[in-house]
Amino acid sequence: MSKLGSLRIKQITWLANPYSVALTLSNKGNDPVWIDFKSTDLARFGCDDFAVEVPGAESAQEQWGCGSGGSCGRGLRQVMPGKSISLRQLLNWQFRLETGVYAIRARAAIVAHAQNLFDSPQISQLDVTDTLTVNVHRANENELKAVFKPIVAQLDSPDPLRQREAAGAIIETAPPFLEDVLIELAKTNYGFAVMTALRKADTQKTRDALSSDCDR
Repeated sequence: MSKLGSLRIKQITWLANPYSVALTLSNKGNDPVWIDFKSTDLARFGCDDFAVEVPGAESAQEQWGCGSGGSCGRGLRQVMPGKSISLRQLLNWQFRLETGVYAIRARAAIVAHAQNLFDSPQISQLDVTDTLTVNVHRANENELKAVFKPIVAQLDSPDPLRQREAAGAIIETAPPFLEDVLIELAKTNYGFAVMTALRKADTQKTRDALSSDCDR
């Protein structure tokens, strides 16, 4: 496996947007491998695959908690020969980015196993780091709608990981123009986490949905 991984910070720089860090892992070898993620010295959230810090940004932990809820128990991730997997981490769960310039730093500690067992032989280990400077500015509603359009479409992805990423981005940012999407998400397994998003969106429809839920 000559190329184990790379970190890429997605350069979306509009305020109130879902900011994310993407980790791409490519298997250049001839055999399947199973990937495990280890804690790093930057790690703050036990469910994260890799760690991120944004000096100068305010913490969003008290506002949002640790994300959209649910268990983060997971196994190893398989990467077939010649294939890649991509994992994204939503920064909005951890940080509140106001307008301004930020240096986003990310680090992953990756271990590749020969079998789908945590105690199986390790065939490779790698620390991956990246830093990117971003300039966050305000966007108008039309710009935000254009950005969220593929994220909403991703809710129908056959890949459960992509579904969760999309739901997390929508729930954590709670744009008012996605009020109908938030109300539908409230009827799913994300229901508890969506309650905060409905309050944040603060439209007549989301207030009515919250009131209806309380009346049950």
